Amino acid sequence: MLPDPIKAFCIDFNWDSLYQPAAPGLYAHADPGEQVRWMADLGANVIQAFCVSYNGQAWFPSETAPINPGLRDFLPRLIQEASRKNISVIGYFCIGSNRTWEVENQKLIRWSLTDGIIIPFTRVYLDYLGSCIRDAIRKTAVEGFLADWIRPRLHDVWLDCEKEMYFELLGEKFPDCGSPSPEMVLEYDRRAVARAWETIRDAARDVRPVVIWPSPPFRGPNDPLWNGHIMLREAGWLMNESPKVELLQWMTEQSGPQTKIIQNLCGWATHDANMWRNIDTQRYGLYGFAQAHPLTCMPADQHANLRNIEIVREAYHAI
Repeated sequence: MLPDPIKAFCIDFNWDSLYQPAAPGLYAHADPGEQVRWMADLGANVIQAFCVSYNGQAWFPSETAPINPGLRDFLPRLIQEASRKNISVIGYFCIGSNRTWEVENQKLIRWSLTDGIIIPFTRVYLDYLGSCIRDAIRKTAVEGFLADWIRPRLHDVWLDCEKEMYFELLGEKFPDCGSPSPEMVLEYDRRAVARAWETIRDAARDVRPVVIWPSPPFRGPNDPLWNGHIMLREAGWLMNESPKVELLQWMTEQSGPQTKIIQNLCGWATHDANMWRNIDTQRYGLYGFAQAHPLTCMPADQHANLRNIEIVREAYHAI
């Protein structure tokens, strides 16, 4: 049973100290027991851990994704340790980028220096993603997962696979001029995300009920990409990762009656965790994350994280 109010935190193993994708095995010396003790001291009642991290490596004995060296049993052991302290564990998948899959499928992606989302949601990719989700839920007692970076790729160039998707999603041939109208691009993007969401949702349902927690990078309220979107209506939890608390009311209007909106307090340089004082914590859940230090596997002293973590600690013990 997931807690309410939600007080979640993540020690972020996606990155190295240079903010590059973590090399496989970089965090192999992380101790699940120490992680849980740190979270309990913080006052968190939910740990956001990892099923498959940004580098495409699994933190459990996966049969679909390559196993992160030295971390085969990290997630199951973390869940076991957390259960002793009545702390729930939520996993993680990076939907729009997976460095292992990208290297192996370069005709189906477009590398970009300006956009982190480089995987179009083709059937091939979604089949792989669905298999990873089913595998993680079968093999671990994770209570759900964060679906990060879930939005369309920027259309600087249309790949052949995206032109095929255009026909699949819209039922018409990609225009010969090579540039669909803005209205058609918007509809394509909405349907591409909807198909990805349905794959994620159905893969989880194939195994057992879990909470699915999308974290789309919202640009602002009333974004036509997201207004009335099926993913927002059906999500179990929904993340506002940015410091823009003005998004919360719009997100509530767009989500379903079962959806819990989560506000992120920590992780960006522009976050001020004191925002929790102006948030109705009975209505909205709270979350924070901090990049891990490769040596200690605990939060690194970056951005305003250490100051914000102490504010999060105050908040979590006060609520």
